[in-house]
Amino acid sequence: MSKVLWIEAGKVLAVDPKAVVKCPDCGEAELTVFDTPAGASHVERHMRCPKCGACNALLKRTDGL
Repeated sequence: MSKVLWIEAGKVLAVDPKAVVKCPDCGEAELTVFDTPAGASHVERHMRCPKCGACNALLKRTDGL
């Protein structure tokens, strides 16, 4: 797993969760993305590869600060 590639994927998907991003691990499938609430001012954005099962998440502010 390349940490740098996951960070780059996270940067893109933090701005646009509908962006098409290939899996940083296998490079063969597009990541699926879903958000879960994480307090009053954050969401946790989950990124998962449907082919190899690799996953990662990021914490994103939703209050505009």
